[in-house]
Amino acid sequence: MVGRSIAGEHLAERYQQFLLIALGESILTIGFTLSGDAGFTRERTIGFALAMLTTVQFWRIYFFRAGHLLPLAITSAREPVRLGIAASFTHLVMVAGIILTGAGYELFIDHPLGHTVPAWLFAILGGPALFLVGRASFEFEVFSRISRSWVAGLLALGLLTPAMLFAPPLAAGGVATAVLFGVVVLAELRAHGEAPEKPTPPI
Repeated sequence: MVGRSIAGEHLAERYQQFLLIALGESILTIGFTLSGDAGFTRERTIGFALAMLTTVQFWRIYFFRAGHLLPLAITSAREPVRLGIAASFTHLVMVAGIILTGAGYELFIDHPLGHTVPAWLFAILGGPALFLVGRASFEFEVFSRISRSWVAGLLALGLLTPAMLFAPPLAAGGVATAVLFGVVVLAELRAHGEAPEKPTPPI
């Protein structure tokens, strides 16, 4: 990698654009699913609201500190090319989590009070969990640490999954939204009153 350079701001913008496109696709999925043949019932509308809130939480979690500082992290890293490549994989994981969650949106909007098939939870709860895994790795790339809020969110999703086997899909969607909201609150509380961090990439 000797002699290779990298434009941190340009690269970070491209990664963020891919993630924002995935979020936009999720919103389209939500709208198309709600406007399907089943119509605008109360349960389906609640599912629509939960899906929209979940998508907003993804956006908020991504840009909280690390998302804004990725360009500076890349340019200040000892090995910016390696960090840029590593960030591409973590963004791929987050995008995969968003896409998987989008499949879950269709399930709990179309079948809000139906029987929860175990495989459905892989999308409804596994998608947010995959996103948090990618987000925790992303934070490590920027700050050389992982916040407890992301770990707490993963633990909560894992612990609540067995109980959701006996609840309708809409309840599982509500759990995903509530856990992500809790992650945002924990992150905000931790950061309250603290000075803005500077990126400290590990490589």
